[in-house]
Amino acid sequence: MLLRLSTMNPRKILVPVDYSPSSRLALEWALSLSDRLGSSVHVLHTWEVPAYLRPDLTVWSGEVSETLADHTRLEAEKGMREFLADVKATERATVTSQVVSGPPYATILAKAKEGGFDMIAMGTHGRGGVAHLFLGSVAERVVRHSACPVLTIRGE
Repeated sequence: MLLRLSTMNPRKILVPVDYSPSSRLALEWALSLSDRLGSSVHVLHTWEVPAYLRPDLTVWSGEVSETLADHTRLEAEKGMREFLADVKATERATVTSQVVSGPPYATILAKAKEGGFDMIAMGTHGRGGVAHLFLGSVAERVVRHSACPVLTIRGE
């Protein structure tokens, strides 16, 4: 597979992350490919307030009052900083990151298309059976509907 990727030579790699170990592996693969092929890497985290909660609901955190949507966004941004620092991705000039709100698989596909990405590298949790039936798989949906190649990395 690496031989085939080297002939494709992706210039821009999108790496959707949920801060899990499988996301970390996918980012490490993307960074390795980036080193070999001179690609840029864009790390994307999507978040959304659960449908059963109102996003304008006010949340108290210590002495700070903010909407649930603002609190969720701030936590997602904090998670991104910690995730990238842990992988030492922030030290690379070719790595950018973004935290956006929206349904994960639809947001990933939209960002891939609008950003002109040549490849998506993402982790998968490898759920099977009943868990997969009820939870679905963001990675599976991205693979099925993506216009560009998708490299999936299964966590341990």
